[in-house]
Formats: sequence, C-alpha cells, structure tokens
Amino acid sequence: MIKISVANQKGGVGKTTIVFHLAHVWAGQGKKVLCVDMDPQGNLSSSFCPEGIPEKSLVSAVFRKKKPEVMRTESGIYLAASDISLSIHEKDLSLKNYFCLKSWLDSVKDFDVVLIDTPPSLGLFTVNALTAANFVIAPVDVSIYAIRALTDLQNSLKELSGVAKSPKLLGVVLSSFTKFHRSSRAIQEHLNEEYKKLLFSTVIPNSTKVKEALIMGVPVWKIKGDVSRVEKCFRTLSREVLKRIEKKKGGR
Repeated sequence: MIKISVANQKGGVGKTTIVFHLAHVWAGQGKKVLCVDMDPQGNLSSSFCPEGIPEKSLVSAVFRKKKPEVMRTESGIYLAASDISLSIHEKDLSLKNYFCLKSWLDSVKDFDVVLIDTPPSLGLFTVNALTAANFVIAPVDVSIYAIRALTDLQNSLKELSGVAKSPKLLGVVLSSFTKFHRSSRAIQEHLNEEYKKLLFSTVIPNSTKVKEALIMGVPVWKIKGDVSRVEKCFRTLSREVLKRIEKKKGGR
C-alpha cells in the first residue's frame, strides 16, 4: 500500500488540489484510494462532501485511540474526514500522539493508495501525516515563502529520522504557475537550480477552473470550459509520481 503525504507549511500552495485530483485520477484507473484529511479547516472533506460529514468518519477518532469509519464518497474514493473539531487535539503534544495516524493506517490494508492532506503548519497533524507516510510530495507556489517552507519541511524530515522511520521526499511540484509572469519564471529557474533532482517536470498552472471545480466537488475535467491543459497536468503528474515510487522501491 502506497501512503503519500502532501505537505508544505505554507498555505495556498495547492496541497488539497493535488490530493483531490490525484485521488480522482487513480480511482478512475481502478485503484482503491483512501484520502485522509489532517487539516482542521477540512477543505478536502468539504470538496468531497459539501453536504456534511458523518461524525463517525472523522479522522480525529485516531487521537482517542479509535478507528474512524471511512466513508465511500460518490466518486468511489474513500475518505477519513476532518472538521474544526480536530483542532482540540492540537495542543496535546505527548510523544505518543505524533504516531496516532500511523498506528491506525498500519492496520488498514485494503487500499492501493492513501493520500494525506496536511495543514499549513509543521505541528502535530503534519507530523502525524509524515510519520504515517512512505513518501512526501511538496507543492511550492510561485513565492519565496513557499521555498523557505520547503527547506523547513526538509529539516523536519531529517529530524524525524532520528525518532522514527522517515518518509522519502518523493518530489517537489510547482503550482499556481503563470508562464507569462516574470516572478513565476524566476521561481521555476530557482527550483531547477536548487532542486533539479526533486522537481517534477509537471507544472500545475494557475487556473480559476481548478478553484471552481473544488467548490463544486468535482475534478477539473468535469466542469465546462477549456480545461484540457489543466487535466493533462494532473494526469501527467500522477504518472510521474508512480514512476518515481517504482524507482524508489527498486533502490534506483
């Protein structure tokens, strides 16, 4: 079972967007996909379930040493959901609480892929997501703050390796990209120089259609308009991710 956390402590870099769309791509290919929402804002959960979430399906159960009852969404993707009630656990920083998600997911065997969305911080919930994962994808938008946050994430992964089996940083994906903006191109050049081996070749463009799709609770290719380029980006990224995982597993 592949377990991927999508993480960067900066908000607005496309974590939820990437989790949502990768899940739909892989589910559409016949994979059994579980999404775990570790962000108390619950944006991923709202995209899957705009009409509300059963309390029994909330991932906060893991912090009470219980197992959430994952729900099957209309898209066929399974969800361990989140809402603001998750935040009450944020201040309980005892060591055992950093492994609650891992303990639960280690007992879950019947999924092909688990995708974990994370909050814009490196606190308890993100650390849970990292310790539970095999791999990490780090989205970076076209700002210097996201790059600084990427450095912080790398440092956190190094620190985690001292107390637990640390997941591998699978790669960095540039999001919210506008090729005609000088700042976008400058950030892309910087990433190519500093993170060449980690940077995915796929770039997620800045698109109002993606935001519209998340509000509607559907992947971008299911809304009206010219979305073929954006759709292609998510599908290409999904292939890149799986290819890198195969290389990592092969020790190459």
